[in-house]
Amino acid sequence: MASLAYGAWYFYPYGLQTLPPAVLSWWAAKGSSRTEDRWESGQSPSYFQELESGVVHKTSEWHSSSQEGFVEKRPKQMGSLEAQLVGLRQELVALSQSQAEVEKELHLGPEKMVALRNEVESNVPGWIQQVFHLKLGEVQAQLCDLEHRILRYVTEEQDKSVSKAAAILRLSLVKEGVTRGVTKEEVHQIVEQALKKYSADRIGLVDYALESSGASIVSSRSSQTYGMRTEWSGHFTLFGIPLWRYFQSPRLILQPDVYPGNCWAFRGHQGFVVVRLSARIQLTAITLEHVLKALSPTADIPSAPKDFVILGLNEDSQADGVALGQFTYDNAGEAIQTFHLEGNDTALYQLVELRILSNWGHPDYTCIYRFRVHGKPAT
Repeated sequence: MASLAYGAWYFYPYGLQTLPPAVLSWWAAKGSSRTEDRWESGQSPSYFQELESGVVHKTSEWHSSSQEGFVEKRPKQMGSLEAQLVGLRQELVALSQSQAEVEKELHLGPEKMVALRNEVESNVPGWIQQVFHLKLGEVQAQLCDLEHRILRYVTEEQDKSVSKAAAILRLSLVKEGVTRGVTKEEVHQIVEQALKKYSADRIGLVDYALESSGASIVSSRSSQTYGMRTEWSGHFTLFGIPLWRYFQSPRLILQPDVYPGNCWAFRGHQGFVVVRLSARIQLTAITLEHVLKALSPTADIPSAPKDFVILGLNEDSQADGVALGQFTYDNAGEAIQTFHLEGNDTALYQLVELRILSNWGHPDYTCIYRFRVHGKPAT
């Protein structure tokens, strides 16, 4: 029994108090029965006192050894905890530094965005110029080739005209009996002077619809330009984003710069435009100009106007003008075609309306390159 008690106290680290109650009850009952047996057998109670003192002694030793082990292990555990605490403090300091850097970056974010925007805005013109310069080179080459073709054509036609005019003039002089005192050089000089007058505006007639002389477009009395709010008009983009669009305004028809593509277009085959002339005149003729078929990339000019009417207006608010003549532009004829007004209308007008009734087959738009008005100014 003493050995059993000693083993229980020695091997079980927390003492008998941690044993289940049923075990303790069984052990106590068994011990009491044995005590009675021993008491009956004549054994002395001092045995139990010795056993109890032994148990108390072992318990004291166990407690002292546990305290000594705890004291020995405590510095190691405290050192490990302190090391972990130091690591946590270092991580906290690093996290604080990272947070400060993030706050600094957030604070500098708007300034960086402004600087980036300024840099992009400053570089956009250069980028556009580079892209546009590449396309401009191709366009310039095509325009140069077109210019050579036009100059070659004009030179050939001029040589033919000079020779033909000189021959006609000499023939006229011979018929009139003027055969002496006029040399071939003088004939050529007379023809060249006539051609200079012709080449000044190619028709030798004063244009009262010339913008540089004071004429203008009455925008409230003109058709809408074709291409507005559509993809037909030329536009410049950056990374696929349209920056601005380029439209040909009706002012082009009052300017002398005529070359393929440089025209005013309106939607469909019917349209109108009202011009305020540079002076109040009695109309005698008008001139309509388009490009030749030979100079068109498609060798055809279906967008050229066909049937049109000329009307005279006295003021902007006048609903209907006075019809002065109806004409047809020949798409197979010369580029510049002059139409004379043969009526007896002697009224003076400063507003003239060009009303297009049809074109030569283009389903979407009609182009006008130049419109001229001729007449006699008021005296």
